[in-house]
Amino acid sequence: MNTPTEHDAMPNRDPNNWQALLDLLLGLWPQIYAAGLAMLIALVRAIHAGGRPMKSFLEAVLCGFLTLSLMPLMEYFGMPQNMAVAAGAAIAFLGVEWVRERLDALYEIIIGRWLK
Repeated sequence: MNTPTEHDAMPNRDPNNWQALLDLLLGLWPQIYAAGLAMLIALVRAIHAGGRPMKSFLEAVLCGFLTLSLMPLMEYFGMPQNMAVAAGAAIAFLGVEWVRERLDALYEIIIGRWLK
């Protein structure tokens, strides 16, 4: 019986895959940095406020997603993507509930009055 050689064990491996992965991560670095920092700030804030661990974690994830959703909007208005870090930190510091309340109020002012 033949024993597989190192080449036979993984015939499709390519050392350039690591470079491609690194290039992908470097291309996504602004998004990773902004969302990660927002998540960390929100998690620390929620734990400091005495929140339950699961609620604190979920709020941190929501803050990270809100930060990611801001990035295309900032690009649309011509702002640099690095500003998303500051916006994400502000969202994380104020909290998801505060952002939701303000967006609900804005919705009522802009759209809600026409629907009544």
